Amino acid sequence: MVNKNYISQVLITLILIYPFPVFAKDYACMIKAVLELSDTGLYIEHGWRANYMNRKFFVDRETGKVIGTTALKARLTNFDKIHSPKVFHNTEEKTSYKVLTIFEDKGQFSSLRINENVVSDEKPYSYQTAVGMLLTGTCIEETSKD
Repeated sequence: MVNKNYISQVLITLILIYPFPVFAKDYACMIKAVLELSDTGLYIEHGWRANYMNRKFFVDRETGKVIGTTALKARLTNFDKIHSPKVFHNTEEKTSYKVLTIFEDKGQFSSLRINENVVSDEKPYSYQTAVGMLLTGTCIEETSKD
């Protein structure tokens, strides 16, 4: 008769050494510029720049939601109880990952574009927030085991 502890140890060992696939779940995006549109039609540094520079925000790749940030969250959020972002993905374009949220009742929108086709691990992005800030920088894929 085989010892039950031996079988348990073998099963645990197999589970630990089994190569689980790694999936990109989220993006971690570093804010490198905070801009606003000037009265002359040029982008200039935003007055709130200091609150956002070199901070991060995180994007759930599946839903397109900005799910966390190290900056002021309320101004970066792209969803609420009524509005959800819509993800557009086209691998044939240079900027293949796009997220759009329209807040019709508020007369606002937010749009996020990540250039996934860049060979580097750092993918450039632009994020037009619902309050009119334009954030730019780079995102990296955060991986998790599912």
